[in-house]
Amino acid sequence: MRKIALLGLLSASGMIASAAKNPPTFHIRLDVPLTSYDSPAGTAFTATVISPLEIGGQSIIPQGSLIHGTVIRASAVGLGLVHERAMLELAFHEYELAEGHRYPFGARLEFVENAREQVDSRGRIKGVLAASNPQGLLRGIWYRPSDDFFSRSAIGLTGLGGALWSHFSLGPVGAAGMLAARYIAFPLPEPEIQLPSGTEMRLLATSIPEDAPSTPVLPNPSVGESLAAWLQTQSRAVTRPDGTPAADVVNLAFIGNAEELQNAFTAAGWVAAEPRTLHSLSTTYRAYNSMRGYSTAPVSTLLYQQAEPMVVFQKSFNTIAKRHHIRIWRAGLFEGNEVWVGAATQDAGVGFQRRSRTITHKIDPQTDRERRKVVMDLSFAACSQRVSFLDRSPDAEAAAEAAQDTWIQTDGRLAVIWLQQCAGNYPDDDSPMQSPGSKTKRMARRFILETRQYFLRDNMYYWVYRATRLGLTTTFRGTSNAE
Repeated sequence: MRKIALLGLLSASGMIASAAKNPPTFHIRLDVPLTSYDSPAGTAFTATVISPLEIGGQSIIPQGSLIHGTVIRASAVGLGLVHERAMLELAFHEYELAEGHRYPFGARLEFVENAREQVDSRGRIKGVLAASNPQGLLRGIWYRPSDDFFSRSAIGLTGLGGALWSHFSLGPVGAAGMLAARYIAFPLPEPEIQLPSGTEMRLLATSIPEDAPSTPVLPNPSVGESLAAWLQTQSRAVTRPDGTPAADVVNLAFIGNAEELQNAFTAAGWVAAEPRTLHSLSTTYRAYNSMRGYSTAPVSTLLYQQAEPMVVFQKSFNTIAKRHHIRIWRAGLFEGNEVWVGAATQDAGVGFQRRSRTITHKIDPQTDRERRKVVMDLSFAACSQRVSFLDRSPDAEAAAEAAQDTWIQTDGRLAVIWLQQCAGNYPDDDSPMQSPGSKTKRMARRFILETRQYFLRDNMYYWVYRATRLGLTTTFRGTSNAE
């Protein structure tokens, strides 16, 4: 059995143009946990395919297949003396169909879903610089360059407390107290890579065997004329409380009762968002500050026909900066069946809004990918009887144009999902993994990482270098584009 490069296969079948627009990617879910400190090179693992690999109308790796892989390299942070950043490199070399037949293939990791970690161009997972977080603003970064900068750098290790210590002459005991208070009030993010079972990833297929079996992808069934006509009368526009158009647009409809709707998202691993209260907002800030996840974080208020959503479901991993979420409203009854409409978008980043002094999310402009995510998850959990797509109506056209003013890109289609009772197969244990090492070792690691961060990056010299490099890069790109 011989593998061939996927590019050659696409060329032979005349599908390069299609693949350029729709790259051969698919999603998997880890069956076992992997970490940078306890998964050495050679560790075997498996993952389950949650969205199939489809090429040119053919399903190559169906949903539910197993992916076999191996850890190529794992670099732990340890005490932080050698590495500031963890790294994990995975190889995917075989897939197994439901009947047990295995086939070799090649794939590169593209993305770890809703993770604080980044995946580089070689498919390696790179951990976070734990000491480079919002707390950095409290560690002396605003010191002006001066002759005594290096002599007083040690004071800066206490951050803002260093300035208070020197201003009020608190002495060594006061400085130690401030340092201890900061360690307690502002925990350091976990620098190691921890991927529990259930972690979702996106792979890019690079090679498949010549004799790989495939089956035609069946077209989605039609919505039905009467239901289509009824849905076309429903508005697609979502607004902010002040009445201005929101970036979100209704892109999904669900046919089923409230219990089936709740069960479907629960079975698929989605959870309800908490209301916006002082407690939830403060928890949001702590999660943002410590670069960790908050699976039930509140969402901003958006309205559909002047009404707040009946429920908001979301799905995230180990960062509050990224999450899948959908706001759902009850649209009414059609032939005795309850109909719900939803606006699904993915939060792809987070920032601090100066005017409102709140943390706000930035959504991925490709909202059709979030629509596909909802369809994929409910299908994998066996919670949908069937799925149809309805082309945009004149109202959807207007809503899409309003959304495009906010940089949203969508084809305007509505995914219609008929729900059914389901139990789901999402991992029940969503408790965070424990940090490695004793408290003493973790405290020593924090001191070492923050010391390295302070001397290497939290100074004006480093930021002048970064600004100069960014300016040169921007100038070079502008010159290249002009040519």
